[in-house]
Amino acid sequence: MKNTTQDRAVVIMTGMHRSGTSLTASLLQDSGVFIGDRLMAANSANPQGYFEDLDFVEFHQNVLQSQGLSSAGWTTDSVVEVRSEYISIAKDLISAREKHKIWGWKDPRTTLFLDFWSGLIPDAKYVFVFRSPWQVVDSLFRRGDVAFRTNPNLAIEQWCNYNRAIIDFYRRYEERCFLLEIDTAIDRPNLSIELINQKWGWNLRSPKLVYKPSLWNRDSQNCYRQALIAQFFPQAIEIYQQLQQLEDGSIDRPAAPQAFDLKTVILQDWSDLQRARLNERQLKIANMEISKLQSLVAAMESSKFWQLRQSWFAFKAKLNMTSSDAIYQNYLSATERDTEEIEVKSTGREIAPLDKYIQRLKRNVPFKQTLKKIARTVADLSYPSVIDIRKPAQSKNSKYQKWLDRHYPKSGDLSKLRTATLTL
Repeated sequence: MKNTTQDRAVVIMTGMHRSGTSLTASLLQDSGVFIGDRLMAANSANPQGYFEDLDFVEFHQNVLQSQGLSSAGWTTDSVVEVRSEYISIAKDLISAREKHKIWGWKDPRTTLFLDFWSGLIPDAKYVFVFRSPWQVVDSLFRRGDVAFRTNPNLAIEQWCNYNRAIIDFYRRYEERCFLLEIDTAIDRPNLSIELINQKWGWNLRSPKLVYKPSLWNRDSQNCYRQALIAQFFPQAIEIYQQLQQLEDGSIDRPAAPQAFDLKTVILQDWSDLQRARLNERQLKIANMEISKLQSLVAAMESSKFWQLRQSWFAFKAKLNMTSSDAIYQNYLSATERDTEEIEVKSTGREIAPLDKYIQRLKRNVPFKQTLKKIARTVADLSYPSVIDIRKPAQSKNSKYQKWLDRHYPKSGDLSKLRTATLTL
């Protein structure tokens, strides 16, 4: 019968490890269920928290260890007997929480103690959570439990053992049980609580959205793992199908794979994996090229040539000079005139163009430091000269050659320019 008044209620939340029991417990807590004052702290394996009452966790661990079993609950036994000395401890745990209108606890190990707790709390309700075997096994392997490093098959064996116990208990006490796949709680948390309210006549409030996609590996490209489970562990697929058939208020989702699916999916998954690896490799190559270019730019900017180039651009900007070829532009100007005017000082001595340029530089006092910097940089350069100034400039254009013969700097002129610049 449904408890329409919800005067008092106990709800026990459990399922195979890594099946989403923590998320389900958090939903029920947010909906108004008291799940304990001393909860297990969050860690890297479960950053949102476990929502496990440590009193019940420690009780189960102690009972398991007293019989030489793993405290984590890794056992082939579907039912663990509780010795008499632990019964009074269990009753005390119950008595300490009866003041709460609706309370319960969550611990995956409870799956091994279902008949024990049913005997102590005959009216208790059970929320069972299940998850596909390939997702649970993947989660266990990623968590790195030592028990599965030496015996990987133990992971699927434990999944089968826990979920067989859930199916057996559910079929015996269906009215007291609520079974859901974790994807339902993830996709439609409010619906999950509403279905619980409908089944037991409760009025739990709607929970806030607590699901974080980054915490769940729901990769759709897992057909390879599904096919392996279907091919080599068909009993797990059979159990998974039974769970889906019994689920309360199930929503539409892909059915559990059959063993014959292996051929149809394994190569597709292989192909997807290779494509992903190719994309990753291409990304690495691109990052390497970017790194090389960044190193090249850094080397260029630290070179003396680059520093000289930057100084030259700054100097040209101050003089308002263009980036055109000054020599060629002077040539064009000269050819437009039949004769060139020659400036003569009061002494009557002709002033050569190079001397005029040096005098102009000397008059530009604000740029002395820039010129000296350029000169020092040129002096320090160890790069070979592109043009041999010791050889006269040659041109096929007779007019241009005539201009070059007259204006192209001689080695002595360049030495004179360098000396004059350094003494500015």
